[in-house]
Formats: sequence, structure tokens, C-alpha cells
Amino acid sequence: FIGLASRNSSYASPSSSLSNYNVQIELEQFTVAYQELREMLNQYEAIDEPQWQRKIHNILQLLYPKYICCVREIRFYGGKNDKQPDFLLVDANGFVDILEIKKADVRMLSQYRNNYVASREVSGAIQQIEKYIFCLNSYDKAKKDVSDKLDGILPNGLKTQVVNPQGILLAGRSNEFNEEQKKDFELIKRQYKHVADIMTYDDLLFRLGNIIEALKLKGAKKL
Repeated sequence: FIGLASRNSSYASPSSSLSNYNVQIELEQFTVAYQELREMLNQYEAIDEPQWQRKIHNILQLLYPKYICCVREIRFYGGKNDKQPDFLLVDANGFVDILEIKKADVRMLSQYRNNYVASREVSGAIQQIEKYIFCLNSYDKAKKDVSDKLDGILPNGLKTQVVNPQGILLAGRSNEFNEEQKKDFELIKRQYKHVADIMTYDDLLFRLGNIIEALKLKGAKKL
């Protein structure tokens, strides 16, 4: 039977058929996400921020499959004032990270002499994330607030782990950056890498597009 199968190009094992089916499902998911994001960017002024954030976080979950739970606006103790990130992300081991989503019209860069630096909006968003991380790392009450609210919605047996959370910031556009702006923006991202993964919506489109092309190649090889 092995010899017959090797001579018959139309033969496909059940496992290879299932693998190809999974590739096609993934391809459809990422293609829909890519098209929806393009449409949203063309009409972002007509979408309010809460609705925008809900739509975008669904797309981000495709890019970050390690997160099994994404919960909006959980309040936790922050000293004088409670803190409330846009989203708390929980991975498969229960570890918590922070997601901040700003709209596409946020200005990303400002010019200082002959250099481009993070705009006030971007610097402010990063500082927000830093404060959230500081509170979660420093205050036992903040950890308890988060655990109390998340433990009830996580799978049985999975406990919330608040240990040096990391941040993700999605904001603004970069499609019209010149070469100098691209270089300086990369320096900004590296500067804050210990705090947050900074992405523009064009970065997000680029990542989605590359995944789609990779899945197309993968699917073609299995035909």
C-alpha cells in the first residue's frame, strides 16, 4: 500500500487533509481581519472609541494566540486613584499583560531639532502603561483586585498570575513616514521595549498581510 500511495499523486492521508483544512480556516480568518481593518481605517472618524477598541482587540487576538482571555476596563487599586487599562490580557498560564488601544488619528512623532521623538500622545500612553505596571507590581491590593475579577472567568484551575506585566500599545499610522522618521520610530520602539510592544495600524496591516501570504504558500504546498 505504501508503494501505491507514493505513485498516486491524488492520495492524501487523513492527517494531511486535516492540516490543509486548518490552513484554509486560518487563511480565511486572517483575510477577513485584514479586510475589516482596512475598512475601519477608511472610516475611523465614524466609529466611537469603545466600538473601535472592541473590533481591534478581536483582530489582535488572532496575532497573539497565547492570550486566552481579554477583559475590558478592569479597575484596580492605584494609590490615590484607581487605574483602568483598556484591556487586561491573560495567557494560557494565567499571566496578565496590558493592552492600550488608541485610534488611528493619534500623532506618533514630534520633531525636536533634527530628530523625531515620540509625540506627547505616545509618551502619555507609554507613561499610562508604566503606571499600570508599577501599581500591579507594587500594591498587593491591585493584584487582589485583578485576581478577584479575573479568576471567576478563567477556566477551572487556572489562577491569575500578576508578575511584572508587559504592555502592548496600538496607535496611529506610519504609512507616510519618510526614511528618517522610520529610523527614529524604530529607535523609540526599542527604547520602550522593556515596557511595551508599540505598533501602528500600518504595522498591524503589514503583519496580517505577511501571515496571509505565508498561509497561501503553506496551502499551495499541500495541494
